[in-house]
Amino acid sequence: MAILIVLPAPGEANAEGRELLARASGEPLPMPRPPVFSTVPGNAPPVVPQQRPVPVRALPPDPLPPGANWSSPPQDDARMEAIARSVTVGALEVLAGVRPLQQMSRWLDLDEFERLQMRTNLERGRAAASGARARRNVRILRVRVCPVAEGIYEVAVVAAETSTVRAAALRLELRRGLWKVTALEIG
Repeated sequence: MAILIVLPAPGEANAEGRELLARASGEPLPMPRPPVFSTVPGNAPPVVPQQRPVPVRALPPDPLPPGANWSSPPQDDARMEAIARSVTVGALEVLAGVRPLQQMSRWLDLDEFERLQMRTNLERGRAAASGARARRNVRILRVRVCPVAEGIYEVAVVAAETSTVRAAALRLELRRGLWKVTALEIG
């Protein structure tokens, strides 16, 4: 990366010379031209600092989404909590290598299943290289269920393993009468 500083041409008077000429002739002092800095490689035109501020437009207020006032019944929240607990325990056991990945296919969307499979391969390769043992002891410490809309829930789960505490976030959607995890993030 090259930094380019543009200065007046050799025929132009420098700032001190312009100031002396202006004082001698009685003309008002010219505004000094700021140097132009550029970090653009090659023969690209230099970057010129902006001379005037950009007007900021106010954003229009967001209308409420269609299901904003929707609340779920308590029995649905309890069901989502149970599903999130079992999926989180299962996913952490799959990552530890003590549960087969195929057992998660009923709960996970195809994209999430493939992501979990890829992460499992990475975790197992890393564990094999370091000689780490498989963790079997997973306890769920906290579950928070948030209904988004009818048939869509987002759940945050805190799980403790033998030596670490991990967080998981799930998005559950009702598809063809079955609850599927369409997003699964494990920290």
